[in-house]
Amino acid sequence: MSLSVKASALRFLKIRPRSIAELREKLKLKNFSREEIEVTLNGLIASGLLDDRAFTKSWINYRLARPFGFRRIILELKAKGIDPNIIDAAIVEKKGGYSPELVAQDLANRRWQRFPALDPLKKKKRVMDFLLRRGFEIDLVMKVVKKL
Repeated sequence: MSLSVKASALRFLKIRPRSIAELREKLKLKNFSREEIEVTLNGLIASGLLDDRAFTKSWINYRLARPFGFRRIILELKAKGIDPNIIDAAIVEKKGGYSPELVAQDLANRRWQRFPALDPLKKKKRVMDFLLRRGFEIDLVMKVVKKL
């Protein structure tokens, strides 16, 4: 394992946790050889410093605390190169104690209060767009907006 490849990989991981695919791409951009990159990644995986399952759980917790909907979180994880089976397992595990309806309702109520002088139809449109951008399902968004 080349010291400079490992040092670069550790610097990237020091900034924030990354998926295996993300780190592979970052190291490719540094013009390291494919063999050096794979040896380094395998070493980091073996030492436990690089783990897609742990990264996925951490990312889901971080994004739910913001809060975002599962649809957006899934898209972000796929863009980071996480295996869909790992994503599905982590999402199923997390859905147990999480109520997207309550979270969306709370976000909608807070967003609604931000536009006191606006026409109610425009307010509903803005709240709806906001919730959709956050990754909540359309049927849930429609249900929440109707309650406003």
